[in-house]
Amino acid sequence: MANIKDIAKKAGVSVATVSRVINNKSDVSDAMRKYILKIMNDVGYVPNTIAKNLSHGRSNLIAVMLPTLNTPFFSDLLTEIENEANKNGYNILLFNSSDDRNKVEFYLNSMKSNFVCGAIINSVAVTKEDIGSLEKNGIRTITFDRTPDDHLSSSIRVRHRLGGQIATRHLVEMGCKKLLMISGEREDRITHERMLGYTDVVNEIPGESPVVLNSDLTSPGGYAVMREFLKSGQVCDSLFCANDAMAFGAIRACADYGIRVPEDVAVIGYDNSSMSGFYLPALSSVDQCLREVGRLSVETLVSLIRSGSEPVHLTVSPELVIRGSTRR
Repeated sequence: MANIKDIAKKAGVSVATVSRVINNKSDVSDAMRKYILKIMNDVGYVPNTIAKNLSHGRSNLIAVMLPTLNTPFFSDLLTEIENEANKNGYNILLFNSSDDRNKVEFYLNSMKSNFVCGAIINSVAVTKEDIGSLEKNGIRTITFDRTPDDHLSSSIRVRHRLGGQIATRHLVEMGCKKLLMISGEREDRITHERMLGYTDVVNEIPGESPVVLNSDLTSPGGYAVMREFLKSGQVCDSLFCANDAMAFGAIRACADYGIRVPEDVAVIGYDNSSMSGFYLPALSSVDQCLREVGRLSVETLVSLIRSGSEPVHLTVSPELVIRGSTRR
């Protein structure tokens, strides 16, 4: 079995350099780090992480706390974060919080006891005090969207109001007049921002008023509220859903009532999930640029861990992806 000396010899570097890569020190170039990590992978070398944790009090583990993995968005986001973390020599430790306070408290303690070196957090059940406690325990933290604003930690925010405007304006440009929206629960801050973008545009149309239904961000939820809308005899010629999952359900409800998409009702989702291009018709959607979000999350966190830099606050602008569900 290969050891650290074998890795150093094969790479043509000192044992100290290999050790710095294993311990995620900042004084190694990215090119050299990736080169040594590739050699380690090729020869099957696995550092003794447990021993390293005990001796240094930290690991190469990044904690990732998400509210669910039951939507395409969060499973896709996790994939991007994991890929980027692995490129930088880190592994991830996943915590599925369900936005449940009891789970969150348990998981925060687990982060501290597992010697994680950093955390990427997306959960409405996490408080500013929680973030402060992690930072005081030496766990650098970056929050994404659903966590409350706090200058103690770094953050990434997507401009969701802009995303709602982009989606709705596209429907208007397609000639739509009766614009319906299915948003999330009323207390959901993120989908509320998307709804504000929708209302911004609808309020610009003379004689039209926003019509918003609320659901639970799932395909069955989107199906149920759209079915009730159609059953009541109300009409629309376009639909903006606050995520792709609800859009999939709403399209199914339209099919049950003989309503064609996009000929009768143009439908656009939000997230540009991995399934959106495979649905029939393929779903137009607002792309949150997950690859960029995943890259920025990990790169920023790694910089915080290695250099001890001050918190940074980043924003990402969503983009429109047009597919068959809105083409007429």
